[in-house]
Amino acid sequence: MTVTLESLSGSRNTLARLCLLAVRAADKAWKGVDPLRVRDSWNRTNVDFITLFAALQTRAASDAMDSSTLMLAEQGDYVRPDGGIANPLAFGAGFAPSGIDLESYFDIPVTHTLSAIKSGLDPIDAMRSGRRTLRQMAMQAIEDTSISAMGVSITQRSGVGYVRVESPDCCPRCAILAGKYFRHNNDFLRHPKCHGRTIPCKGKDKAEKQGWITDPMDRFNRMSEAEQDELFGHADAQAIRDGADIYQVVNAHRGMRPVGRGNISMTTSEGTSRYGWSRMIRKYEYGQKQRRRLTPEGIYSFNLPREQTIELLKREGYILPDKWRERVPELRRSQWLHNNDYRQGRHEELTAAQKRLLNARLRYEAALDGRNPYQSGKPVTPDVLAKAENSYRRWLSSNGEKYTE
Repeated sequence: MTVTLESLSGSRNTLARLCLLAVRAADKAWKGVDPLRVRDSWNRTNVDFITLFAALQTRAASDAMDSSTLMLAEQGDYVRPDGGIANPLAFGAGFAPSGIDLESYFDIPVTHTLSAIKSGLDPIDAMRSGRRTLRQMAMQAIEDTSISAMGVSITQRSGVGYVRVESPDCCPRCAILAGKYFRHNNDFLRHPKCHGRTIPCKGKDKAEKQGWITDPMDRFNRMSEAEQDELFGHADAQAIRDGADIYQVVNAHRGMRPVGRGNISMTTSEGTSRYGWSRMIRKYEYGQKQRRRLTPEGIYSFNLPREQTIELLKREGYILPDKWRERVPELRRSQWLHNNDYRQGRHEELTAAQKRLLNARLRYEAALDGRNPYQSGKPVTPDVLAKAENSYRRWLSSNGEKYTE
């Protein structure tokens, strides 16, 4: 996917300059740290740095909000923000995007440095490690501030979502998300060294007409085998070349577990839950139960003939059965413990808090109807009823929010 919006390019350049300024300021502040009195000297030198950093956050937020309106305008759209104009100064109030204050946030490299020295690392090497951590945290916080501000601007505008754009050097997990359309209430998750951005767009249909929604296999097929191996790893890339689904291969990393003392990650728990594709394929296609799932790396480590390797990729849910995606909704519906119709698109605008509250209510109603919402086929005991009621009350009291003031 090639995006030609001038405002996106300009915003990227501005953000890169702000990140560079943050890194230079971090380097200057770290030069004043004494290896013999790390925390005391840092507390003396970080005051100006934190003040400057808050100003850079404000600038990053302002530029992100400006670019969101300009990108919509380049598409011929303007959507008035609900609730008034967001103030970029709110993003430079002395807090990191994670919510903790900047002083505590930038104390983390100090703690890492002291821990390294205590563990026996040479103080000079420990200071270099702390400097690298500080630089990375400064750059990450500026980028996350920009993403947060863009998210606020998008959320304020009715009917506006975003398309994810990734840089060429992103990791595989971010690469498979590039070119996808997300609603305003879908979190933008990324990894610290990946530099993904968002393009506001008024609806998925418009994004498709612009040619921004793409298949990650398009990019994979344009790469040479060497490039594929470098990005995904040889085993994963070979599995994809052999017909495996790119999403199944990449997402398998989330639950990987090495076996013994070796470095080969033989199994993963990803896809083995009740509604996991691998578990359902094993159940409905092979009539078998599944506990753990072999990884592509584990499969190829057996050095089996090609026919047996392909069969293992099919059995473990990497090469999908014909028309599998079309069959999944009905198969999952047959396994529901309670009514999950709201997940099928009727309430796509629900926030995470609203979903938690609705889930709790549905579990309670299922228990009252005599259906165990926690274990299919098990009787509904007084303990189950009490658990469902208490869960519903807990989320009702906070309106679905995890944290309340």
